[in-house]
Amino acid sequence: WYIKSCIKLRSTTTMGCSESRTINPPSRAKDGPVCVTGASGFIASHLVDILLKKGYIVHGTVRSLENKQKVDHLMALEGAKDRLKLYEADLLKQGSFNAAFADCVCVFHTASPFFIKGGSEEKLVTPALNGTQNVLNSIPDTVKRVVLTASTASIYAHYNPEQDPKYIYTEKDWSDIKRMTDKKAWYPLGKTLAEKKAWEIAQNQPWSLVVINPTLVWGPMLQSTLNTSSQTILSFLNGEKKSIPNSWKTVVDVRDTALAHAHAYEIESASGRYMLIGACVKFATICDYLRELYPNNTNIPTKEEKLGGFFAAFGAPPPNPTLYDCSKAEKELGLAMRGWKEQVKMTCETLKFHKHF
Repeated sequence: WYIKSCIKLRSTTTMGCSESRTINPPSRAKDGPVCVTGASGFIASHLVDILLKKGYIVHGTVRSLENKQKVDHLMALEGAKDRLKLYEADLLKQGSFNAAFADCVCVFHTASPFFIKGGSEEKLVTPALNGTQNVLNSIPDTVKRVVLTASTASIYAHYNPEQDPKYIYTEKDWSDIKRMTDKKAWYPLGKTLAEKKAWEIAQNQPWSLVVINPTLVWGPMLQSTLNTSSQTILSFLNGEKKSIPNSWKTVVDVRDTALAHAHAYEIESASGRYMLIGACVKFATICDYLRELYPNNTNIPTKEEKLGGFFAAFGAPPPNPTLYDCSKAEKELGLAMRGWKEQVKMTCETLKFHKHF
């Protein structure tokens, strides 16, 4: 039953997939196995799916092989039976990635905590920083490239209401460490420090580092468990959010994000950081669209807050849209990123499929 459901889900979520709208670099599967850390995650699950479809032998790390909610959807993927092997690994335990990394030619390091409520320095900064250091120090000689999942949280988390709303963000920008520390903004601080540590470690290594910096990621969920970014939309649908933040949000599709990771390995000339933003949309506009999709849902809020909420600290100060330039990712990785309506619709459809509302 689960495998049939997963196939049905994937058939509805691959419609208009980015492979048909982007360049498709040749697979490097013959070069050797690749490893995806945090393989059961939202982005990583799609990445594993892409890699398996392109013929790769994939090693994936998860925190527990016994957690069926975290691993069953991976083993149901096409090609998983023959070419996917899962390993238990702990971000903070030295040596726990050695078995998974053995003989691999590329490591996609996606494992990192992402949640806002109940966050703390201990839960968000320490695992992100020490985990990244532990993973990169475990890279064997066989690895030629490491692709790291970072975030726009390390690009434009400034917590500055005086920030120029007309400023155009690119990969050259870095979040303000002092302001994040002063505001106890542990998630963006952890992402920023972890990325900086990765670049520091990579300076004297035989392998090359490429970093993917996606913004808030929406789109179809292959995993049944609820992830934090999809929770943002769910909170408007289930009545948790009683009002609408008076701000805009940059968003990107999970399928485009996963494909960017794969291309970052397959395109040998890929280098540096790649910021991924598919659209910038106002939360009020999102709620209007949700009412179009679900006209009988009375939970969707209509009242807009005076302040911008948590996301006001990122990008342009509310109520202004964040301006950005993702031409580097579009040109060098060959991406044509989806718009926000498709992201929202597919998030909703899979939230409903997995019975979250």
